[in-house]
Amino acid sequence: MSFSSDAWARNAALYEKTRDMPFNQELASGRLDENAFKHYMIQDAHYLVAFGRALAIAAAKADDADGVVQFADAAKGAVVAERSLHAGFMKQFGICLLYTSDAADDSLR
Repeated sequence: MSFSSDAWARNAALYEKTRDMPFNQELASGRLDENAFKHYMIQDAHYLVAFGRALAIAAAKADDADGVVQFADAAKGAVVAERSLHAGFMKQFGICLLYTSDAADDSLR
């Protein structure tokens, strides 16, 4: 059995439990409360900025040039591509996100 198959098999019950949570069910069906959705989107934006930073740190600590490039590209993807994905939602719901160097963490309110 491959690593991936084994991991999915060992975590199938947790996966189903997560899918069955009310938040996930409401989100998937389009019935999630608008304020809950806004909160979710803001928290996701916080997460993506922090994840991008973590990947940038991994790039800085990579053992070789290929590792630096791999993690740096992933960091860029976490911040740039995902931010553009969220832009339509943020505009639709009137949420302003400021992505400046020092204010990135404090600007998502």
